[in-house]
Amino acid sequence: PSGALSPGPLSASAVAAGLGLGVWGGVLVALGHLAVELPYFLVLVRVMGRVEGFLGRWRRVLDLVAGGFMLFFAFLLAYSALQGSGVSGGGVIGSWWLAFASGVVLTGGNAYFLAWWVTVGKPIVDDAKALGVAGALAVYGVHYSYDLGWLSLLAGLGGLGGGAWFRILLLALAGVLVYYGLKIVLPSLGLRPGGASSRVSVP
Repeated sequence: PSGALSPGPLSASAVAAGLGLGVWGGVLVALGHLAVELPYFLVLVRVMGRVEGFLGRWRRVLDLVAGGFMLFFAFLLAYSALQGSGVSGGGVIGSWWLAFASGVVLTGGNAYFLAWWVTVGKPIVDDAKALGVAGALAVYGVHYSYDLGWLSLLAGLGGLGGGAWFRILLLALAGVLVYYGLKIVLPSLGLRPGGASSRVSVP
Protein backbone atom coordinates (compact mmCIF):
# COMPACT_ATOMS: atom_id res chain seq x y z
CA PRO A 1 0.00 0.00 0.00
CA SER A 2 2.88 2.42 0.63
CA GLY A 3 3.50 2.74 -3.09
CA ALA A 4 -0.12 2.84 -4.22
CA LEU A 5 -1.31 5.36 -1.64
CA SER A 6 1.57 7.84 -1.76
CA PRO A 7 0.74 11.17 -3.44
CA GLY A 8 2.34 11.92 -6.77
CA PRO A 9 1.84 12.33 -10.53
CA LEU A 10 -0.19 9.14 -10.99
CA SER A 11 -2.59 10.19 -8.25
CA ALA A 12 -2.89 13.69 -9.73
CA SER A 13 -3.59 12.29 -13.19
CA ALA A 14 -6.34 10.06 -11.77
CA VAL A 15 -8.10 13.06 -10.22
CA ALA A 16 -7.71 15.02 -13.45
CA ALA A 17 -9.08 12.13 -15.51
CA GLY A 18 -11.97 11.80 -13.09
CA LEU A 19 -13.01 15.39 -13.74
CA GLY A 20 -14.21 14.38 -17.18
CA LEU A 21 -14.58 10.60 -17.01
CA GLY A 22 -15.62 9.98 -13.42
CA VAL A 23 -14.54 6.70 -11.84
CA TRP A 24 -13.74 5.29 -15.29
CA GLY A 25 -10.93 7.83 -15.59
CA GLY A 26 -9.22 6.21 -12.61
CA VAL A 27 -9.85 2.75 -14.01
CA LEU A 28 -8.18 3.75 -17.29
CA VAL A 29 -5.18 5.26 -15.49
CA ALA A 30 -4.95 2.07 -13.42
CA LEU A 31 -5.13 -0.08 -16.58
CA GLY A 32 -2.29 1.92 -18.13
CA HIS A 33 -0.37 1.39 -14.90
CA LEU A 34 -1.13 -2.34 -15.04
CA ALA A 35 0.06 -2.62 -18.66
CA VAL A 36 3.56 -1.68 -17.48
CA GLU A 37 3.69 -2.84 -13.88
CA LEU A 38 2.57 -6.45 -14.31
CA PRO A 39 5.19 -7.38 -16.96
CA TYR A 40 7.81 -5.49 -14.95
CA PHE A 41 6.86 -7.36 -11.78
CA LEU A 42 7.07 -10.74 -13.54
CA VAL A 43 10.48 -9.84 -14.98
CA LEU A 44 11.69 -8.88 -11.51
CA VAL A 45 10.56 -12.24 -10.15
CA ARG A 46 12.93 -13.88 -12.65
CA VAL A 47 15.88 -11.47 -13.02
CA MET A 48 15.96 -8.88 -10.24
CA GLY A 49 19.72 -8.20 -10.51
CA ARG A 50 19.69 -7.44 -14.23
CA VAL A 51 16.84 -4.96 -13.85
CA GLU A 52 18.76 -3.08 -11.15
CA GLY A 53 21.67 -2.70 -13.57
CA PHE A 54 19.39 -1.56 -16.38
CA LEU A 55 17.83 1.15 -14.21
CA GLY A 56 21.26 2.45 -13.32
CA ARG A 57 22.25 2.78 -17.00
CA TRP A 58 19.00 4.28 -18.31
CA ARG A 59 17.84 6.36 -15.35
CA ARG A 60 18.52 9.73 -17.00
CA VAL A 61 16.53 8.83 -20.12
CA LEU A 62 13.63 7.54 -18.02
CA ASP A 63 13.68 10.70 -15.88
CA LEU A 64 13.53 12.94 -18.95
CA VAL A 65 10.64 10.99 -20.49
CA ALA A 66 8.54 10.92 -17.33
CA GLY A 67 9.38 14.47 -16.26
CA GLY A 68 8.70 15.83 -19.73
CA PHE A 69 5.32 14.11 -19.86
CA MET A 70 4.42 15.51 -16.42
CA LEU A 71 5.23 19.04 -17.56
CA PHE A 72 3.25 18.58 -20.78
CA PHE A 73 0.26 17.22 -18.88
CA ALA A 74 0.56 20.14 -16.41
CA PHE A 75 0.44 22.58 -19.33
CA LEU A 76 -2.73 20.96 -20.68
CA LEU A 77 -4.40 21.12 -17.27
CA ALA A 78 -3.43 24.75 -16.72
CA TYR A 79 -4.56 25.66 -20.24
CA SER A 80 -7.94 24.04 -19.63
CA ALA A 81 -8.31 25.92 -16.36
CA LEU A 82 -7.36 29.31 -17.82
CA GLN A 83 -9.58 28.81 -20.86
CA GLY A 84 -12.48 27.92 -18.60
CA SER A 85 -13.02 24.52 -20.24
CA GLY A 86 -15.89 22.67 -18.57
CA VAL A 87 -15.79 19.07 -17.46
CA SER A 88 -17.59 18.12 -20.63
CA GLY A 89 -15.23 20.17 -22.77
CA GLY A 90 -13.18 17.15 -23.79
CA GLY A 91 -9.47 17.62 -24.45
CA VAL A 92 -7.15 16.50 -21.68
CA ILE A 93 -10.00 16.13 -19.18
CA GLY A 94 -12.36 14.01 -21.27
CA SER A 95 -9.86 11.95 -23.24
CA TRP A 96 -9.99 8.20 -22.57
CA TRP A 97 -6.79 7.53 -24.50
CA LEU A 98 -4.84 10.17 -22.54
CA ALA A 99 -6.06 8.75 -19.23
CA PHE A 100 -4.70 5.34 -20.26
CA ALA A 101 -1.50 6.88 -21.69
CA SER A 102 -0.97 8.74 -18.42
CA GLY A 103 -0.94 5.44 -16.58
CA VAL A 104 1.51 3.94 -19.07
CA VAL A 105 3.98 6.84 -19.25
CA LEU A 106 3.88 7.84 -15.59
CA THR A 107 4.64 4.21 -14.74
CA GLY A 108 7.05 3.01 -17.44
CA GLY A 109 8.96 6.28 -17.68
CA ASN A 110 9.18 6.86 -13.95
CA ALA A 111 12.52 5.70 -12.59
CA TYR A 112 11.35 6.37 -9.03
CA PHE A 113 8.46 3.94 -9.46
CA LEU A 114 10.73 1.35 -11.10
CA ALA A 115 13.24 1.74 -8.28
CA TRP A 116 10.48 1.30 -5.67
CA TRP A 117 10.02 -2.32 -6.75
CA VAL A 118 13.73 -3.15 -6.35
CA THR A 119 13.96 -1.44 -2.93
CA VAL A 120 10.80 -1.02 -0.82
CA GLY A 121 8.84 -3.54 -2.88
CA LYS A 122 11.64 -6.13 -2.99
CA PRO A 123 10.17 -8.26 -0.16
CA ILE A 124 6.98 -8.65 -2.22
CA VAL A 125 9.05 -9.87 -5.18
CA ASP A 126 11.07 -12.21 -2.96
CA ASP A 127 7.90 -13.74 -1.51
CA ALA A 128 6.41 -14.15 -4.98
CA LYS A 129 9.52 -15.98 -6.21
CA ALA A 130 8.89 -18.85 -3.81
CA LEU A 131 5.28 -19.33 -4.92
CA GLY A 132 5.65 -20.10 -8.62
CA VAL A 133 3.85 -18.32 -11.45
CA ALA A 134 0.32 -18.78 -10.08
CA GLY A 135 1.41 -17.64 -6.63
CA ALA A 136 3.26 -14.62 -8.05
CA LEU A 137 0.15 -13.58 -9.97
CA ALA A 138 -1.93 -13.93 -6.82
CA VAL A 139 0.52 -11.78 -4.86
CA TYR A 140 0.48 -9.16 -7.59
CA GLY A 141 -3.32 -9.27 -7.78
CA VAL A 142 -3.57 -8.29 -4.13
CA HIS A 143 -1.05 -5.49 -4.65
CA TYR A 144 -2.85 -4.21 -7.75
CA SER A 145 -6.18 -4.11 -5.93
CA TYR A 146 -4.75 -1.21 -3.91
CA ASP A 147 -3.76 0.64 -7.10
CA LEU A 148 -7.12 0.10 -8.78
CA GLY A 149 -9.14 0.99 -5.70
CA TRP A 150 -7.13 4.09 -4.83
CA LEU A 151 -6.97 5.55 -8.35
CA SER A 152 -10.67 4.85 -8.93
CA LEU A 153 -11.54 6.54 -5.63
CA LEU A 154 -9.49 9.62 -6.55
CA ALA A 155 -11.09 9.76 -9.99
CA GLY A 156 -14.55 9.41 -8.46
CA LEU A 157 -13.84 12.35 -6.16
CA GLY A 158 -12.56 14.31 -9.16
CA GLY A 159 -15.77 13.47 -11.00
CA LEU A 160 -17.69 15.46 -8.39
CA GLY A 161 -15.93 18.57 -9.69
CA GLY A 162 -17.75 21.54 -11.11
CA GLY A 163 -18.51 25.15 -10.34
CA ALA A 164 -16.09 27.85 -9.29
CA TRP A 165 -13.56 25.56 -7.63
CA PHE A 166 -13.07 23.55 -10.84
CA ARG A 167 -10.39 25.87 -12.23
CA ILE A 168 -8.61 26.06 -8.88
CA LEU A 169 -8.45 22.27 -8.70
CA LEU A 170 -7.05 22.03 -12.23
CA LEU A 171 -4.37 24.62 -11.45
CA ALA A 172 -3.51 22.81 -8.20
CA LEU A 173 -3.10 19.51 -10.07
CA ALA A 174 -0.97 21.25 -12.68
CA GLY A 175 1.19 22.61 -9.87
CA VAL A 176 1.70 19.13 -8.43
CA LEU A 177 2.81 17.82 -11.82
CA VAL A 178 5.13 20.80 -12.41
CA TYR A 179 6.73 20.20 -9.01
CA TYR A 180 7.42 16.51 -9.66
CA GLY A 181 8.36 17.12 -13.30
CA LEU A 182 11.00 19.71 -12.42
CA LYS A 183 12.24 17.67 -9.45
CA ILE A 184 12.95 14.81 -11.87
CA VAL A 185 14.04 16.68 -15.03
CA LEU A 186 16.38 19.33 -13.61
CA PRO A 187 18.86 16.93 -11.95
CA SER A 188 18.88 14.83 -15.13
CA LEU A 189 19.93 17.91 -17.09
CA GLY A 190 22.58 18.78 -14.53
CA LEU A 191 20.76 21.98 -13.54
CA ARG A 192 20.51 21.13 -9.86
CA PRO A 193 23.02 19.41 -7.58
CA GLY A 194 22.36 16.05 -6.03
CA GLY A 195 20.39 14.57 -8.91
CA ALA A 196 21.14 10.91 -8.28
CA SER A 197 20.73 11.31 -4.53
CA SER A 198 17.36 13.05 -4.76
CA ARG A 199 14.59 10.67 -3.90
CA VAL A 200 10.86 11.20 -4.02
CA SER A 201 8.12 8.64 -3.40
CA VAL A 202 6.14 8.50 -6.61
CA PRO A 203 3.52 5.82 -7.12
